[in-house]
Amino acid sequence: MRSLASNLRRLARISRILAAHLVSLGLGGRLARWPWLARRLPPGDLPGPQRLSALLEQLGGTFIKFGQMLSLQPDILSLEYCASLSNLLDRVAPCDFAAIEQVFVEDHGRSPGEMFDSFDPVPIATASIGQVHVACLDGRKWAVKVQRPTVKTDFAGDIRLMASAVRAIRFLHLKPLYWLIEPLSEFLGWTREELDYRKEARYMEQLHLNARENSTERVPEVFWAYTTRRILVLEFLDGLTLLDYLRARDAADEITLRRLELGGFAPQSFARNIIDNFLGDAFRHGMFHADLHPANLMVLPENVVGYVDFGITGVLSHYSRRHLVGLTLAYTRADLEGMCAAFFKVSEMDRNSDPEGFRAGLDRMADSWYELKGREHRLRKNFTLVMLDMLRLSRATGIWPERDVIKYIRSSIAIDGLITRFAPGFEIGRYLAEVCDRYLRLESWNMLFSYDRVVEWSAATGDLARDGGSRAASLLGRIARGELPLRPASAGDAPVAAAVAAARAFNLATVAAGAAVLMAATGERAALGANLFTAELVVIAAALMLSLKTLRGSG
Repeated sequence: MRSLASNLRRLARISRILAAHLVSLGLGGRLARWPWLARRLPPGDLPGPQRLSALLEQLGGTFIKFGQMLSLQPDILSLEYCASLSNLLDRVAPCDFAAIEQVFVEDHGRSPGEMFDSFDPVPIATASIGQVHVACLDGRKWAVKVQRPTVKTDFAGDIRLMASAVRAIRFLHLKPLYWLIEPLSEFLGWTREELDYRKEARYMEQLHLNARENSTERVPEVFWAYTTRRILVLEFLDGLTLLDYLRARDAADEITLRRLELGGFAPQSFARNIIDNFLGDAFRHGMFHADLHPANLMVLPENVVGYVDFGITGVLSHYSRRHLVGLTLAYTRADLEGMCAAFFKVSEMDRNSDPEGFRAGLDRMADSWYELKGREHRLRKNFTLVMLDMLRLSRATGIWPERDVIKYIRSSIAIDGLITRFAPGFEIGRYLAEVCDRYLRLESWNMLFSYDRVVEWSAATGDLARDGGSRAASLLGRIARGELPLRPASAGDAPVAAAVAAARAFNLATVAAGAAVLMAATGERAALGANLFTAELVVIAAALMLSLKTLRGSG
């Protein structure tokens, strides 16, 4: 009954706020005639982007989170709306410290002051689900993310309302509101995950391990002993966010800008590191941060990128990674057929899908994407606009990319939008081509000299080593019995024989070199057999020397 009463109160509040906005929208500029009414209603002359942002902020809770998600989806809303909604990223009022203490007592049986050496009651960041405090324990600084006590109840009611809205839009065929179905459905799935901080902690732990050897990427360490469903304790990253930099630049805040300059901050280098980290995480490890707004990226000394808030994380299979690399590379090379092939590989189709319509749409749009300079196609549009065109075309032709592929594409769009803001002039298309080409070369090399491939080679040379002695004895026996009469070689035969021997020696040397590279990289000596390997090298060296001697003698 208490939950039902809470939901009814929430619904009544939402109805009042919506009604106020509708009334003010209808009155428009006439509100100025009635000041007493204007003070009680939102401004009637607010532009659409600001009105939507103000509405979601007033609704609070889940709706703020929904607005944050929409700010990262320019394929659904225009760039003006996305820019306005980005103000919801870090401008949420904090809850009372007594409520934070209540969460600790309920989850740990102790207050934060009893668990840590020190705990700052004033949060350094606030969001729709929780807020972050700084604590110290055993000489280390920790960031403590604590969920608001009423979040589960508030969000549960809002989630039911949103799910009902999706069903109503579909049932009533409200076509003007169809654009809401996809983001609402995605949001419902993401929110259920974000309400349990342990899931975020698991993603963070894996990404922390993946980033250990990357000098330009920093992912905080998780303090599991104090982490629960509603409390996440992680390593404190001391630095400014990229959003702090953008605001300081816009406000001409010389103190903040000077602090970043002293830390070695260079926008172009920072942009390269963001792209390298993102593509490395996605293509090499198959897991990437999928909520790359400026409040989640930290500017650390020497352009190291620090990452926070892993509530939305993407996971890609090796299959999807390979085709996404192909898609990105085909885009940078104006290879439309390659783009189609790669996009179809990571998408779902049904009887209503129109792949030919997708191909035709790409042909039409390519004229606005590229221009021909000499014999080379150059990008006329930036990456964001091309990807937006592709997503809209896929929606129109009924070709639906996988959920995590959508996360990858939207993260790419978010990165491009960010870099355009803080590092104007950076050619993201060209740099993407360089990184993808580098990745494909590395992947080809790794496949060529993979452990399994060299084990196969070693097995083949092992068979040769086992059979070689018996074959040589058989050959000598046949010669002795006169079955293979010997004849003196003519001068013209020597170069041919030497060339054949050199070719065979070269083939053997290639196998041995591959094994040597693998053994040096992985230390897997026992699996190949060091004695056999050494013997192979001696035989190959002898064959090469004999071939060279024969060639010299025939010269």
